[in-house]
Amino acid sequence: MLTSPVSGPVPDRPLHIGDVADLTGLSLRSIRHYEDLGLVTPRGRTNGGFRIYGAEAVERLRLVMDLKIIGLPLERIRPIVDACLALENGEGTVHDVATVDECRSDVTTAMAEIEQRLSAAKHLGQRLGQATARARV
Repeated sequence: MLTSPVSGPVPDRPLHIGDVADLTGLSLRSIRHYEDLGLVTPRGRTNGGFRIYGAEAVERLRLVMDLKIIGLPLERIRPIVDACLALENGEGTVHDVATVDECRSDVTTAMAEIEQRLSAAKHLGQRLGQATARARV
């Protein structure tokens, strides 16, 4: 089950992979997998070879997780993350605007699907509650 990324401030200092895991709720394995896919890149490595990340990596991973939660496949996520962050930094292009607008449409669709599932779950919960109430009488 996917969970919402951990929110909150990100320290303005070099972060080890464990710090990034704590700040995002991701496993070390997932962070390494996302690195292999090019979704996040460490700033560098320590003398001992450990990955060092910055706050931007945490923000990227939080956005990746949000996009995964609404059901987007990983191959679609990277261009959306790149475009969104470029626009937020004032460096976006017309193509980035189009990419983010398309994603907004996907988000709207996902919200409608979630609302439909929530409505069905509420109805089912009421029905099951009524059924057990009748059984107790």
